[in-house]
Amino acid sequence: MRQGGATSASRFQGDLMKVALFGGTFDPVHKGHVKAALSLLEFTDCEEVWFIPVYWHVYKRAENVSDISHRKKMIEIAIAGKPGLKLVDFNENPTYTIETIHKAKRSFPDNEYVWAIGSDLVQEFDSWKDASQILEVAKVIVVPEPGFEGLEGSLLSEEKGNCIILWDAPRVDLSSTGVRQKLLQGEDVSPLVNASVLQYIKKNNLYRNNK
Repeated sequence: MRQGGATSASRFQGDLMKVALFGGTFDPVHKGHVKAALSLLEFTDCEEVWFIPVYWHVYKRAENVSDISHRKKMIEIAIAGKPGLKLVDFNENPTYTIETIHKAKRSFPDNEYVWAIGSDLVQEFDSWKDASQILEVAKVIVVPEPGFEGLEGSLLSEEKGNCIILWDAPRVDLSSTGVRQKLLQGEDVSPLVNASVLQYIKKNNLYRNNK
């Protein structure tokens, strides 16, 4: 169930369960991802957030992405005991956002969906496959990251009603790149990664010389 208040509740109408689709490689999932997901529950009236790991990203080389089984397990560990957060596997190999949304609608038609992104993806959104169509089938929720100032120059627009920015949410870095780099260099990532996830990473010898 949704936690906390819903400052944007009036923007979502209807009796369907409202679900935020949160896609990515999550390589690895870290505390920023979980904080962002909890913000989606707190600052909208979404009742669930679905973590949707892509098997490999259409814009990334498949061999540079960790095995999906590890990434799914790390997500399971990271969201354990957090109501409203779920792992959903659509077998995306590879994926485009528009296809994932359509698959969610076909698989679970009794829900209302929004698509959640970090603000680092705002500038590239217009280049996504069928970007305009995405906005026709799902509202986009932007989770602000440090340094984000607005949507200038993007198809995304609060004025047009196709996007909501969670201005009141805590700003978090959603990139996993820095986490991987620190792990490769043997640096402490405990402030960034759930302790049980970190234990799993070490146990399975991830992010050593395989990236």
